[in-house]
Amino acid sequence: MDFKTAVKICLLQKYCDFRGRARRAEFWWFVLFGAIVNTGLGMVTNAAPQEGVMAARVVTAVLLLPHFAVTARRLHDANLSGWVQVAPVSLALLGGAAVHLDFGTSAYMCIMLAGLSGLWLIIVYARPGTVGTNRFGPDPLEGGTPVQGAGQQGQNMPSGASGGASGSVAASSGGADGPDAAWARLASNPAREQGGEKKPAAMRPGQRAVPDKRD
Repeated sequence: MDFKTAVKICLLQKYCDFRGRARRAEFWWFVLFGAIVNTGLGMVTNAAPQEGVMAARVVTAVLLLPHFAVTARRLHDANLSGWVQVAPVSLALLGGAAVHLDFGTSAYMCIMLAGLSGLWLIIVYARPGTVGTNRFGPDPLEGGTPVQGAGQQGQNMPSGASGGASGSVAASSGGADGPDAAWARLASNPAREQGGEKKPAAMRPGQRAVPDKRD
């Protein structure tokens, strides 16, 4: 998945889709897109503060929902709830309120937990997701991945071609079936060719268990 595809999926196809799973490429390419947009908005704000602030508010309102959506899908890929992404923000807000209310050590503890939870989330976003289907859906890395091999090539053959190949094999085997081939089959499995098993005790003295051309 490239940059353009990831942005198209997040903005057009799954703008407000909190279901399913998102691979790492989809998530990080959209994060890069948001960083580029914010950098451009910062340059516009420096050049024209009033217009830049208005543009930043509009762009933030547009990008906030797809950012939360792709983050939730990325957490789903790790078999985690999408609500986990609000943990750092909640702890930071709680720590800020505690600082404002002068709660002392409890306030700084909340801020420290907010930083640790944010670092943990970055590690989760960077790690591969669960292999195979989990409770949030199928693995996004498994869709449309061809498997190379003789068996796959045989499955990908058209039905007409496979039927023609089977027919040609059958024809060639039937065409090559002569007296020598019949005697070879009879020698390899005499019971099946003769229509039943012949017990050694029932054979006459001097009779061969496997007949040949002289019998």
